[in-house]
Amino acid sequence: MRKFIGVLLLVLLSAGSAAAWDEFGFSGNIYGVAWLDGTKLIVALGNTSNNRINVSISTSVTDAWQWPVFPTRQISIPARTIVQEVFFPSTPGWGQKLSSVRITEGYRSFNVPIQEPGIFKAETYVVPANTNLTVTVDLDQLLDAFGKTRIVVDDYYTTSDGRNQDRVRIDSVGGGPTQVRGTNTIEFTNPHLVLKVKTPNIPWLTTMTFGLNKVDANYNWWQERYDGPIFLVYGRNMRMGESSSGGGFISR
Repeated sequence: MRKFIGVLLLVLLSAGSAAAWDEFGFSGNIYGVAWLDGTKLIVALGNTSNNRINVSISTSVTDAWQWPVFPTRQISIPARTIVQEVFFPSTPGWGQKLSSVRITEGYRSFNVPIQEPGIFKAETYVVPANTNLTVTVDLDQLLDAFGKTRIVVDDYYTTSDGRNQDRVRIDSVGGGPTQVRGTNTIEFTNPHLVLKVKTPNIPWLTTMTFGLNKVDANYNWWQERYDGPIFLVYGRNMRMGESSSGGGFISR
């Protein structure tokens, strides 16, 4: 409660900046996203080509016994298909963190960042094209006990092809102190922000993302970047396939 009182929250939309693209999760005809769900690591990969491709999923992160936290897995992805692979990685050794997986096809390879539960909450990271998507932001972790805080949300999401984008809209802001109707009781719920976007209308595959900045209103030059979730968006020309690990089916 004390954390919220005295903090002025100005939720704004920012023209411009999108999340960092160093590891955006695509290379050639392969697109991917990865996320943690409890102890499970889930990797979704899509193949936009007209041919079956063979890829490997690996990591250089090792456990306390110097073994990879999960063994390298070779998979075959049919043409125009998305598959989902499930891993149960062991605990990384001292000083290491499992932050990405390596996808290799022949001589080409790229990293797919692993998304962990944080201030952004989404129901899924694999979404159909041309549909409405809702993302909740936990503002409690962003607010300071003193001073003014501005949460500046990107105006637009950005896609890996750089051509498709649409507005990121604030649907609602909730939480904080409220009076219980008909009583002298004040209750506090964690403040949160609900964002809505419409995914791009594409026939194939792309990845999309957006983020926000935390700005100190007293010192506009100071800001902290929070990259948002990365979504794999699939269109009508793609289909869902079975996981080689079993039970990894992505429903429409």
